[in-house]
Amino acid sequence: MESRIKELRENRRLIQAILASELNITQQSLSKYERDITTIKIDILKSIAEYFNVTTDYLLGVSDVKRDLQGQMKMNKDIDEYYDLIEVYKGLDKYDKEMVWSILQAVKKTNERRKIDVEKRED
Repeated sequence: MESRIKELRENRRLIQAILASELNITQQSLSKYERDITTIKIDILKSIAEYFNVTTDYLLGVSDVKRDLQGQMKMNKDIDEYYDLIEVYKGLDKYDKEMVWSILQAVKKTNERRKIDVEKRED
């Protein structure tokens, strides 16, 4: 399991602190899960599987199939929706891809902060 969580995280170019924050766990816990030092809680396992759109069996190393039929259908729907964006991104060189990725991460963080601000104002 260690390599699967870490591999998925690294494929998305996420550092442990960011993924841990997304999952509402500590970076230390995520590190222990990635290195198989501690047993992963079922709710966290489900959250990681949902986050990466993979099955829990894949994360646990029980299966090499990443997605069940429902997960694959979700992936296909997302790809259809963002196909043009994907094609443009594929045509970029390594440096431009890294720049786009950094910009997207910054926009995501700003969007999350804005949502928190809106929620605070509503309370």
